[in-house]
Amino acid sequence: MRPRPQTPEPTDEELNTYILTRYRLLGIDISVLPESDEDAPMDQERLLENGRSILRQDVEAANFHIDPQFNLPSAFPAPLVAWTEEEGS
Repeated sequence: MRPRPQTPEPTDEELNTYILTRYRLLGIDISVLPESDEDAPMDQERLLENGRSILRQDVEAANFHIDPQFNLPSAFPAPLVAWTEEEGS
């Protein structure tokens, strides 16, 4: 198996552009929020920071390599074995 080529991590500015574009496509106008106000329940700065954090976590999750020999635990192993025609282990 060949290793995947490493792509550069997106910058905060690139992620902000992506987040703002997604919000616009959904019809969400974040300009009604204050830019930066620690007393406000939410502001634009924190909204974008949270969005960047979520996107970066998704990237880490997407880079997770699954071991092909890993067997997922199941709540009902007997029926699962019957359905998948696996030998009991």
